[in-house]
Amino acid sequence: MFIYPSYPLKTRKNFKDKKTEIWDIVRKKWVSLTPEELVRQHFIHYLIIEKQYPLETIAVEKEFQLYNTNKRFDIAVLNKKQEFVLIAECKAPDVQLNAQVLHQILSYNLKLNAQCLVITNGIKQYVFEKKIDEWQKTDDIKKFYDFL
Repeated sequence: MFIYPSYPLKTRKNFKDKKTEIWDIVRKKWVSLTPEELVRQHFIHYLIIEKQYPLETIAVEKEFQLYNTNKRFDIAVLNKKQEFVLIAECKAPDVQLNAQVLHQILSYNLKLNAQCLVITNGIKQYVFEKKIDEWQKTDDIKKFYDFL
């Protein structure tokens, strides 16, 4: 079903509210297992395992200010200078990746200024890279060290 390989994700049943949780290796905590979170966790593992992104360069669900409004990105990758290299917006598999989703990540990038933008619902993935002053759609995400 997913375009990402199957990874050994840790899950558990929360006895308090009987909900399933998944271990987030970046935030180092158990989070509620929603369809969007499953996509997010697969994408994180894809970055780390397939694209060789160091765990310590990845940030998940961090809040930032955009025009005096609080926003929150899903996933971001920062380089050694703490500059945003990549930002990704994850959606549940049943959410279409349309112009609204693209507009969302482009608006985030007004503040974050990453050179690679990814939108994914786990079934489809669209990758855009900034080349000089123009965005170009690419087939896949570069490996981490190709951004250096």
